[in-house]
Amino acid sequence: MSGAVLTGQELAALQLLAGGLTHVQIAAELGVRPETAGRLLHRAQTILRARTLPHAVALAYEAGVLGRTGR
Repeated sequence: MSGAVLTGQELAALQLLAGGLTHVQIAAELGVRPETAGRLLHRAQTILRARTLPHAVALAYEAGVLGRTGR
């Protein structure tokens, strides 16, 4: 993981993605537009230096950033 830190919303979006939610469902859970949810996930992917969103989830788990989703 790079020196940048995930924001609370980026982390929440990534955790919801890890739980199997779609961008639209993530947006509804966070109370934002789907485009915003996509930007949050993209920023998390960039910060984690991941090639794909599934890779970002895997890296976040490996780094201990994500705990169990409960979903």
